[in-house]
Amino acid sequence: MSNVQSVTVRNMARHRYLVYLIIWLCILFPVLYFKISDRPAPDYKTVNTSENSSHKYKRIVSRIDYNELTKICNPPHMIERGDEGDIGLLNNSLTIQGVIILTRHGDRGPMNHVRNMADIDCSMEPDQEYNDYTKFLQNIFFNMSLQFLGPFHGYPLYPPQNNCSISQLTPIGVSQMLKLGRTLRSVYHPLLSVSNSDDIIIYSTKYRRTFQSALAFMYAVLSPDVLSKVTFKESDSYSYCFDHCACFNVNSLQMKIKQSSARRLKGRRVVEKMLKRIHNVVHLMSSSVRVDPYLLRDSIMTYVCHGAPLPCFQNDCITRDNVEQLFNYIDWDLERYAKHGLLRKYGLLKSYGFALNIAMNLLKMVSESKPRLVLYSGHDLTAQYLLAAFGVLNAHTMSPHYASRLVFEVYRNNTVDTTYPGRDFYFRVIFNGKDVTRSVAFCKTRAGSWTSSSIYLCPIESAIRFIHDDYFTTFNASNYKEACGTRS
Repeated sequence: MSNVQSVTVRNMARHRYLVYLIIWLCILFPVLYFKISDRPAPDYKTVNTSENSSHKYKRIVSRIDYNELTKICNPPHMIERGDEGDIGLLNNSLTIQGVIILTRHGDRGPMNHVRNMADIDCSMEPDQEYNDYTKFLQNIFFNMSLQFLGPFHGYPLYPPQNNCSISQLTPIGVSQMLKLGRTLRSVYHPLLSVSNSDDIIIYSTKYRRTFQSALAFMYAVLSPDVLSKVTFKESDSYSYCFDHCACFNVNSLQMKIKQSSARRLKGRRVVEKMLKRIHNVVHLMSSSVRVDPYLLRDSIMTYVCHGAPLPCFQNDCITRDNVEQLFNYIDWDLERYAKHGLLRKYGLLKSYGFALNIAMNLLKMVSESKPRLVLYSGHDLTAQYLLAAFGVLNAHTMSPHYASRLVFEVYRNNTVDTTYPGRDFYFRVIFNGKDVTRSVAFCKTRAGSWTSSSIYLCPIESAIRFIHDDYFTTFNASNYKEACGTRS
């Protein structure tokens, strides 16, 4: 009996302690909550709790206007028609036969982890075209087969609306490609009024950002029913090397070019010291042993292109003057980089497979009158290598901004009836709205060219001869294998 009473007393004591503990916790938690909620939020996170979540997010990352610095970002409102156009409309002696377009993907997140990346707002206020585009994508996702996307049918069709993601396309990038597609559609509309999917070829590298860019661009260029009939094709290489990717000499050329760039930076000690400082502030996992100014610019653009506050770390903050100094240095360096004696050789080896593919499509346009439109969705280096191979070397062509375009327009001369196929066909090259045909190495001779007061056309025959016969002359070689095995 005494044992039962002692057990009962112990149980009552436990229950009493449990009740006291619950009462104490009920008092403590609200006190702690109010204490924490009374702490002032940091300035960059000051919010009004009465606002909805979207307004709250915008208050957190209020936009900063970087004025002139944003030119490098190529925002959608800056994308407009340049020298592109069907010049045959001005003169019935010429008929446009087709266009080949290489684009760089649109705006993306940084390639490296940067400080405060979660607070950078990469969204945009969607316009009617953007809304129509996302509705179209939702419709094809739920109501249509995605087989026309080929190897990309499992990829997300467009990026999320808010935060930046490492190397991924942003909604601004989508908007850029929609604007670019609409701009070029207005130029080439008669040519692109096609209903046969055989008239169109779409290539993309195997990255999400280039696929999504290609899809947005082609949506703006073609009618949805035609787009859904075209099968996307994939390139394993960002340089579109196809079957000509392995080349021994490429690495040695790249090393020599990088060494020249490093020497230029080392010769400007004040700039080098500043860049190391910026590097350590901007990058989360930073090492000041070697700083790449171009990679650093890429990271800084994440803030500049999205109007985000420049980062601080350990009482050291990046200023707008620092950014201007970085960009000015790169402008200075690009002028020298474009003049490097080995750059064209490097571009020739990197772009040989790409040049062959372009030549194949040029020949089809001449002999079969199709394809009418070829798109290659690529990267800044894709354009840089190809332009270097063709001898178009300057600071602008060596640093293509987001949503850059390189256009090859193919024309037929209707006034000549030649027995030699291809001799009555011409092309011109337009980079970001500027006609650069006269700068193409194999187009500089006037032999066979079409010249007027404002138009200069290069014979298709010159391009085919260069790619098939003269491509490796500078290497004292006759083919790709020899050029890749010869010391440069």
